[in-house]
Amino acid sequence: MFSGIGAFRKALINLEIPYRIVGISEIDKFAIKSYEAMYGRTRNYGDISEVEKLDYADLWTYGFPCQDISQAGKQAGIIKGKTRSGLLYEVERLLEKSVESNESPKYLIMENVKALVGKKFRLDFNRWVWRLNELGYYTWYKVINAADYGIPQKRERVIAVSIRKDLHQQFKFPSPIPLKFSFRDALEEHPDSKYFLSNEMYRFCLEATSSEKRCIQIARLYGKPMWKRDNIARVYSPDGLCPTIVTNGGGHHEVKILDKSNVRRLTPKECFRLMGFSDSDYEKAHSVCSDTQLYKQAGNSIVVGVIEAILKQLLCQGVNEEHR
Repeated sequence: MFSGIGAFRKALINLEIPYRIVGISEIDKFAIKSYEAMYGRTRNYGDISEVEKLDYADLWTYGFPCQDISQAGKQAGIIKGKTRSGLLYEVERLLEKSVESNESPKYLIMENVKALVGKKFRLDFNRWVWRLNELGYYTWYKVINAADYGIPQKRERVIAVSIRKDLHQQFKFPSPIPLKFSFRDALEEHPDSKYFLSNEMYRFCLEATSSEKRCIQIARLYGKPMWKRDNIARVYSPDGLCPTIVTNGGGHHEVKILDKSNVRRLTPKECFRLMGFSDSDYEKAHSVCSDTQLYKQAGNSIVVGVIEAILKQLLCQGVNEEHR
């Protein structure tokens, strides 16, 4: 559900776990184009609110829309029938149907923004975990940083793993692994000039003074160059971690880096790399979508390495820790 460009499917492929996709639920026509360019034609249930019942599957995944709980959004909340984040209740409805028909999945995995377990929305999350308990599932959850699972991006997301009670299976989140892949390693060697600031703008950045309203001030952060414009757009050194990739390649939240004595934004290919997708995946998606859509798809996706670690722990390795 809310499949995007298929991070869970990519993780299964990377782990060489035999699988069959029963179906996906996605309404973004561009995400669907990229998904099918990457994996082939796939049954799409379409709008989750219009699906009467899902066919049996061992595993359900749901990264429901975060716009109404994210700190970057309006935080309108998880309201049934009124907000996009309220689509979580459609997952509940379909899960209830599966329980009624004795076809409930063995496992469910949820991914969403860290704010879901923060002070403002924690009660909503606790209610959801309690509802899962009523429907026959034990649930484990944890806030996970992508940088702890092989990707040089500071991206904190909450992962919830639910296991059907009758399986008598426990779960323990995987331990972090050393980061061997750097932010710099993800960068293209010869990015197109369209991703760089113009020479005029770059000179303006260098010459601007702190009294100018639209100036970009040169600052120092832990000995690394960081530039900022009105506390909105920031430029990071490629020697550190990439900040969280969001859905727009431009605008107030774009990631800018200092590259070869100029400043540029990340390319869509670099965004795909920093979400754990291969260059081949990117090329397939690029063949059917624009840069704008590719930025959105990367920002909306889940870091593949994180999902690999979760699935490996859940499906490939037995765990013995007592349920907590």
